[in-house]
Amino acid sequence: MGKSLDDFDLPMVGANANFQSKEFREVQEEGSIVVEEEHLRTRDSLNFDKKYAYDETMRHVDDDCPRVFFIDGPGGTGKTFLYKALFANIHSHGLIALPTASSGVAANNMLGGGTTHSRFRIPLNLDNNSMCNIKKQSGAAQLIRDAKIIIWDEASITKRQAVESLN
Repeated sequence: MGKSLDDFDLPMVGANANFQSKEFREVQEEGSIVVEEEHLRTRDSLNFDKKYAYDETMRHVDDDCPRVFFIDGPGGTGKTFLYKALFANIHSHGLIALPTASSGVAANNMLGGGTTHSRFRIPLNLDNNSMCNIKKQSGAAQLIRDAKIIIWDEASITKRQAVESLN
């Protein structure tokens, strides 16, 4: 059509680009999140109750023993601070943690956070038979399979069908 690739403002591909990589873009992006030293130190600032929740959660992560935990408390009590400590520790070991939230505002407050609807492809119009739109061979599916922990902030205000659609 009379055009060359130079006519389009495309990024340059380096000589060391690996086009044979079997790793999905979603997994690569999650692995590229930088955890700063201050995030790793949040664990040291946890109070007794949050430290107990942190230790219990990490014990299950380390033992590869699936479990569901509910962290409850009024706004401003440090739930997001606890999530940040969990994410930083898991991520610093080269593992995947998926911090999500039901609202975009809460997701922005979490390190590496995203909304549950976008991360898990939860339908906007939910009913009792709703399912997430994730293909088994997709990058999103691989990301979920590789995740050591899924943190779902504000899960208590989420419609039951949203949680069931992910399950």
